Amino acid sequence: MSNLKNLFIRALLALCIVSAAPAALAGPIYRVSLNTATWQGESGYLDLSYGGLIGSATGTAVASNFTGDFDDSAEVYFDNFASGTRATGFTLISSENLAFVSQAVNFGGVFTFDLRFDSLGEGLASDFGVGLSDLDFNALEGFSGFTFTLLPGDDTALPVDPAPGIGGVVAVPEPSDWLLMSTGLALLGFTLRRSAR
Repeated sequence: MSNLKNLFIRALLALCIVSAAPAALAGPIYRVSLNTATWQGESGYLDLSYGGLIGSATGTAVASNFTGDFDDSAEVYFDNFASGTRATGFTLISSENLAFVSQAVNFGGVFTFDLRFDSLGEGLASDFGVGLSDLDFNALEGFSGFTFTLLPGDDTALPVDPAPGIGGVVAVPEPSDWLLMSTGLALLGFTLRRSAR
């Protein structure tokens, strides 16, 4: 019975550590919001891009947890190293070629999504852009978009005031991931202490 209990505790420990480690070690999460009330009644696209110049570092950005009035009658447009769905999240991989996602939307409300960056490899900086365009893919008048700049080995450079009255970016704390990982480490300590007896 004691061996079965120890096996159960070790399995629970391994599960906690394995499930929490990737999220805890990933980059911070940012909540991006766009208020499109200025363009009430119009349709267009939410555009996400990630890339850099020749020699830029390779990294991954994941945009997920989208809210807003999306037009599902139009297919999502992908270019280069971009993939995914709005439901599961879009993944964009930076390279010398711009990874690009364009999602059809109906303007007038607020659009939000979470954005996470993994660490960049060696090389030059890469930029992640957020834009809004009309049905002809022209930038919406009054919104020039905004850019996150990522430097290898440094924190993400956030747009200070991305789009006054329209766009906002805030860091999202992830205490649940750290709590799960801490629980696993506590179980590890308990198991080691118990086995030492």
